[in-house]
Amino acid sequence: MGLSYCPKTGKVQNRSRFYSTRRRHSPGMAFSFYAGLMLFMASSVTGQSSLLDRPVTIPKHNTTLYEALNLISQSAGCLFIYDSETLENDRHVRLHADHLALNKVLDGLLSDPSLSYRVIGMHILIYRMKKEPPPGNIGKPTVPGIDIIKNIVVRGHVYDRENRAPIPCATVGIAAHNTGTVTNSDGFFLLKIPDSLAGSSLVVSHLGFTNRTIPVQLISGQQADLYLERRVISIQEVIIRYIDPERIIEKAMERRKENYAVEPAYLTTFYREGVQKNNRYASYSEAVFKVYKSPFDEGERSDQVKLLKSRKIRDTVANDTVFLKLKAGVQSALQLDIVKCVAGFLDLSPPAEYTYRYSDLVSYNSRDAYAITFVQKPGLGKALYTGTLYIEKEGFAILGADFEINPSYLDLAGEDLVLKKSPRLIVQLSKITYSVSYMPYNGRYYLNHVRCDLQVATRLRNHLSSDHFTTFLELATCNIDTMGVVKFPKQEILKPGVVFSDQLFGSNDAFWGGLNIIAPEAKLGEALSRIIGKIEEIR
Repeated sequence: MGLSYCPKTGKVQNRSRFYSTRRRHSPGMAFSFYAGLMLFMASSVTGQSSLLDRPVTIPKHNTTLYEALNLISQSAGCLFIYDSETLENDRHVRLHADHLALNKVLDGLLSDPSLSYRVIGMHILIYRMKKEPPPGNIGKPTVPGIDIIKNIVVRGHVYDRENRAPIPCATVGIAAHNTGTVTNSDGFFLLKIPDSLAGSSLVVSHLGFTNRTIPVQLISGQQADLYLERRVISIQEVIIRYIDPERIIEKAMERRKENYAVEPAYLTTFYREGVQKNNRYASYSEAVFKVYKSPFDEGERSDQVKLLKSRKIRDTVANDTVFLKLKAGVQSALQLDIVKCVAGFLDLSPPAEYTYRYSDLVSYNSRDAYAITFVQKPGLGKALYTGTLYIEKEGFAILGADFEINPSYLDLAGEDLVLKKSPRLIVQLSKITYSVSYMPYNGRYYLNHVRCDLQVATRLRNHLSSDHFTTFLELATCNIDTMGVVKFPKQEILKPGVVFSDQLFGSNDAFWGGLNIIAPEAKLGEALSRIIGKIEEIR
């Protein structure tokens, strides 16, 4: 898992191998990410009353509560924040207002005396009152959800306003202080923010959507649904002309020194990897790393990883005949930094291996970006990539990429991903996808988020039934520090090429403390709750 190709030639660098219980085979090619798979036999309102007093006029509507709040938002010029489970978004309501104060409209619409409002700026939080309601003093809030190390806990879901679909991998954080996380596949996030940043604003962003900014004080201690508006670039912003995609990539590579870090930095990152067998979690590992990130123009091996915390679960049963492991998942995550470990599709030196096409001008975290698609040229006879690259329109910074192993050559990729297997086992790859994005900080771009997903099927010879595996690795930057950065002592460095799930792990009641993580998906959360007793703590 975690394939990539040699920076300059697009050819493979390190050599992965099949290992058998009887003999060893040599593959026909190798990959620069030698990570692989192992397969074995075996409301309070202060100073903001004017917004709630604002008159609202809306014709009669029979609609859902969700659409009713959208109509009120458009009429009153405000933005609502709430938990859809608390308000029952799909409940049908009658809406009618004739120059009626906004708070009266809401009282009539919600018809629930246990609900109240909190207002900051043009944002209105609708929440259910508890024994200790949210603070009335906006200047010095008594924030719920503060843990023992004085962190404000902010949680919620990020949705597409147009179709109410969850948005995975959306970035959620405080940009000015570089504290953040990303949403999981359900669009859910949980973010811990130092109490000193209670007066800051939370920024939510994703490709193709307009950023949304929310005061932290408004949603501290609450669970809120946040809806992003799709950003459409007006035709007036676009000058119709021929755009040379290869020239754009050339400019992006030429400007790496202006756009990316030339000094080392510490990245506090959350890492996780997991394996599902037939839709059941067989293993799951997660950790918080402190990464010494060397400048973009230094070799990939100059990066260092220090383990801060980690834990795992393993749920195998006696009759399991195949077990899958990820080798060098941590190293693969770091090598997905395509700017530092230059991906083959960014290398335009002859002989050309890819065909490029300018696709569109898109919004990437509220920045105009060129979307450039690429696919390997026919007749090469090796497994390269196909996907989309996003390059900033003004500064030519590489903002991110979504790509996969060319589906036509997955069999060739499989030869180098499978490290160990029984000769009686047939292995077939179904899909291998990658995603990488960068975030701005102090005028430079740093690695923000990477993810790799792999799907594989295994079958014993002379058997009809197959086992289906889904495995992933993911790394998200939660904080960046550029002050006093030095390399770690040798004894503190984690070897990134190990099988991470085989390492010793641990946990306690307040295991993660103030460290940010990616929240587990609903299905994963169920698996964790079932086998929580198997989580052990590393020391």
